[in-house]
Amino acid sequence: MLIVSRRVWSMVGCGRSVSGCSVRLAAALFVLVATAALATPSALAGMPATVTVRVLGPAPNYEALIPPTQVTTTTTIVTKDGGSCSGTSVGGALELATKGDWEGNWSDKYSDYEVIDIDGHSYPFTEGLPYWSFWLNNKYEEEGICAVELEAGEQVLFFPECFSEAECPSPSHVLGIEVPPTAEVGKPTSVTVVSYNAKGERSPAAGVNLGGWGSSAETNSEGKATVTFPGDETYTLRASGASGEKPESVPGEALVCAHNGNDGECGTSRPPGSSLPVSSSSSGGGKVGESTPYTGPYTVVAAVTGIHEGHFYPRAKSPRVLAGTVSAHGSVTSISLRLRRSYRGRCWAYDGARERFGHVRCGQGGFFQVASGGDSFSYLLPSRLPPGRYVLDIAAADSAGDHAPLDRGSSRVVFYVK
Repeated sequence: MLIVSRRVWSMVGCGRSVSGCSVRLAAALFVLVATAALATPSALAGMPATVTVRVLGPAPNYEALIPPTQVTTTTTIVTKDGGSCSGTSVGGALELATKGDWEGNWSDKYSDYEVIDIDGHSYPFTEGLPYWSFWLNNKYEEEGICAVELEAGEQVLFFPECFSEAECPSPSHVLGIEVPPTAEVGKPTSVTVVSYNAKGERSPAAGVNLGGWGSSAETNSEGKATVTFPGDETYTLRASGASGEKPESVPGEALVCAHNGNDGECGTSRPPGSSLPVSSSSSGGGKVGESTPYTGPYTVVAAVTGIHEGHFYPRAKSPRVLAGTVSAHGSVTSISLRLRRSYRGRCWAYDGARERFGHVRCGQGGFFQVASGGDSFSYLLPSRLPPGRYVLDIAAADSAGDHAPLDRGSSRVVFYVK
């Protein structure tokens, strides 16, 4: 069985380095043809492994369609469009991370898929248009999703790219975040952001904005920054390209579980006989607790409660109550919400005055006020949410005219309804 990357046989890789394309293509085909007779489906299948998958939308926003999601691959075969992938391949990991919400065109000739749709975002494999590419372990992957077998700890990233620089500027680098998987609340944690080119070569990412824990920081010349987590939650750190960078680097994301000493969270062991600790943070991640006066760096901080970042909800149990908290040094004077939905390439925004969703251009949508003050709010939707990807934002202001920043996992929560 001959397996050739869709990017190889379409010469997509040529868009990055035209001068070396013919040589690379010939070498790749020679190796694959020489080994094709020895390759069998059983030999190609790997062992189940726990890996991380994430999916980003197109430039320049690179919205997180599927945040970093850990899945453990299985030996169950993935079948779509008359073809199949081993469950331990990238295709198997994509199937688990998206809960099957992806589409691909199967090629009998090359025994692999062209990925054309992920999470309702369609990019058909057509010359002159963006296509779904993927990077493995911060390196541009030349093989197809069925050809690549995964090992424990590997990272898979999908995002739309273009065939050539003439059609649209491709990102020159992908950012990666190096941080311990666990951290202690209130104690500084060192984070390093690294910039990777298509070959996987790394360099320090200086001047990068790092956020996701209720605050933000900028990396120094060595790509380093210090983070202090305010509560015992799981945070999604996000590193965005340096200001003025054109084209902007693809953002990096990483999960960090914060715990209060040996509180039994994040794999820690609670001392025998100890009681459950009283958390100083509210549910939902990266939030200032209701019982603790806010003394943080921002004058206003808002946080969604009851809806979990990156969570998939069944239709029958989809969120109907939009609730949250707002903390400020002064008095809160306004709290507004924005709820946007995308599904199969179409987009809607919730209209608070008409109490229903209306069609909008993707990425757009207005806020509607739900409270004129206070430290918490609750808004009841008229019905359960239909299937789709949702982005819920909080806008809050205080008497001094200061506004809460939008922070992923806190004042901005992305969730899904299946």
